[in-house]
Amino acid sequence: MLGAAKLAVISGSDRTVTDRITLRPRMNIPTRDLDLTSTLFGDRHFAPIIVGPVSDQRRFHPDAELATARGSSAAMAAMVVSSDSSLPLQAIAQAATSPLWLQVYARSPKVKELLAEAGAARVKAVIVTVNAGTAATGPAMPAGAPIDWPAVEAVVKSTSLPVIVKGITRPEDAKEAVARGAKGVMVSNYRGGNAATLPGTLLLVAPIVQAVGDSVPVLVDGSFRRGTDIVKALGFGAKGVLIGRPVMWGLAAYGADGVQGVLEMLQTELARYMCMCGRPSLAAVDASVLRVHAPVSAEDRT
Repeated sequence: MLGAAKLAVISGSDRTVTDRITLRPRMNIPTRDLDLTSTLFGDRHFAPIIVGPVSDQRRFHPDAELATARGSSAAMAAMVVSSDSSLPLQAIAQAATSPLWLQVYARSPKVKELLAEAGAARVKAVIVTVNAGTAATGPAMPAGAPIDWPAVEAVVKSTSLPVIVKGITRPEDAKEAVARGAKGVMVSNYRGGNAATLPGTLLLVAPIVQAVGDSVPVLVDGSFRRGTDIVKALGFGAKGVLIGRPVMWGLAAYGADGVQGVLEMLQTELARYMCMCGRPSLAAVDASVLRVHAPVSAEDRT
């Protein structure tokens, strides 16, 4: 059983904005040939649901990231390995059959070492986090602080893998990330050092998608709990959603089987609600399936 301190790390979230948004159903639209697949950075994914990076997973289960890798692979979902994982990247890679990505911190002194390991571990993409901190990288960036673009450029230049910049909340920063060589941007309001995710992440997606156009895919994380949440993100233009805490709930309860169960539940819910909205493919999901029910305050966007 998890203690209160460990449970606090993977519990809670602010769904104030997410729950304001509902879906518009459509009737009599053929969805028998439903297709959840997406292509990201050269790999075909069964669904646009990716296991997000969570550090030191041994806190939640003795098999740690090995169980997460096995469960993710059983559910045909890609997994992002945290640079602060409790097991070596190579060991995790040996347990995975689905695509594996690596998360690093822009300001970490371990970046070059980790990128070298990524090549040997057959990692397919690198997520560089710019808005969070650890004991090794220093405190989290406050909201509105400028991004350390030289550090991002250094990561881009140090690897041939596609680099996704995580922590983007403004359209101008998304454009700058692409100009600096990023092959993807990730909308994320998470601030390192606590378990909170600021509200309003979903509402940041559409302006950022508009800013970068078709030049790079936009991903998103933050308080995604249900298949309906994923449909909402896709409706705003995201190409993929990263899931963190729910996967850790499955890991803590049942190890690899729990991880697989959580992911398959989300995949099934995504399929169900795409059908209910009359959208047989990801390309068919757009903003017309969404309804925002209350005025959006400035606080929701910060």
